[in-house]
Amino acid sequence: MAGNSKPLLIFDFDGTLADTMATGILIYNEIAGDYSLRTVTMEEVKDMRKLNTRAVLDHLGISRLLAVKLGVHIRRVLHERMEQVEMISGIREAIEELDKLGYRLGILSSNSADNVRMFLQHFDLLSSFRFIEAGVSLFGKPQRIKGALRKQKAKAEDAMYVGDETRDMEAARVANVSGLAVCWGVNDREAMLTEGPDFCIDDPAELLACAKAFEKSKESK
Repeated sequence: MAGNSKPLLIFDFDGTLADTMATGILIYNEIAGDYSLRTVTMEEVKDMRKLNTRAVLDHLGISRLLAVKLGVHIRRVLHERMEQVEMISGIREAIEELDKLGYRLGILSSNSADNVRMFLQHFDLLSSFRFIEAGVSLFGKPQRIKGALRKQKAKAEDAMYVGDETRDMEAARVANVSGLAVCWGVNDREAMLTEGPDFCIDDPAELLACAKAFEKSKESK
């Protein structure tokens, strides 16, 4: 890796940094009837963690278009409840350490910028991130990752996307950046490994070791 510039670590938000899954499921069940959808139990959610995003939508009978509408509705309600959302245990310490060591950190999320900033301010982490790319995009996550790289003047080989869904790892692969799968969010380890991530972890404490390993791999090239 050229110069002394540290790798760029781009984080997903929901399920990766913020423990929004339980709140999101509660909101989904509250509004499901408005869309003629059935509610889900936590036991069913546990089984669905083994499915990729497309399979989950098919399982619930949700079209791609309806998924977008649902996402907008859920994010709007979530905004009113962000103070109830906790940070994934151990994430704050990991982010603070990565920031302290000079890693370039950013967030790319389909959640709203207001929700993300509100959450980070609440946990005193907003200053740790160089950028926040948030909101729904028509161009898909791979193109958004590429756009973030252009804005940050970073090469794809010097960047890694950190996410909790199979589609995050798919997006990383399409965008030609490394993928770090975290297994505490939407999808479990079994599902995440199907996308062939470069790293796969079960605890936020492992983030630093992965970042260092990634950096070392770049320096050796």
